[in-house]
Amino acid sequence: MIVWSVQPKSVLADLEQYGTIRCDPSRSFNLSKTDSLKQPYQWLMKKMEERIGKRPEGVSYPIWAWHTWDFERKAPPSDSAAFLERTEDKVAFTLDIPKKEVVLTDFDAWQYVLNGWLLTLPLSDQKQRALETYLDTLNEKQWVETIEASWNLVFLTDPVCTPEYHRGKYVQATFWELKKEYIINKVILERKVSDEHD
Repeated sequence: MIVWSVQPKSVLADLEQYGTIRCDPSRSFNLSKTDSLKQPYQWLMKKMEERIGKRPEGVSYPIWAWHTWDFERKAPPSDSAAFLERTEDKVAFTLDIPKKEVVLTDFDAWQYVLNGWLLTLPLSDQKQRALETYLDTLNEKQWVETIEASWNLVFLTDPVCTPEYHRGKYVQATFWELKKEYIINKVILERKVSDEHD
């Protein structure tokens, strides 16, 4: 499976030395800046273990990549906000990873997981009112369980595009380790000068 991942340039030395890299939270913009991602990441890792097997010993978080961009099987543009802030030179990898080692999620649906929101497919007004009535009957434990159960829709990544609803437009890939043999291509993305003043 072809995917695209951007990592700190410093990982190249680790790949050369060890042949494998894992997510280092101190190198991750998201994980090093906030604890708010801990719960959604733990939920995702539990689901990854159900789908692709237990994480290797010593793995604390998954590695992220892109599978689909704007409904196409291509990498995001190098200046895209998808790559977040660039505070150091980075390397953009094109990877070919065995399908059995990858979990795909819909990027837009993932925002519901990150924010702890209920995720649903499009509902008629009548079904929406019925759902709201049902949710009002739940205690806190039942509410949390219902919310988390709804997040399984994040794994629906087949493309749908209607005026009311879309999914599969942006698809993420997560996996436990990046191995040197997965690399098809790599491109150094140098930090923009303006980044120094951000």
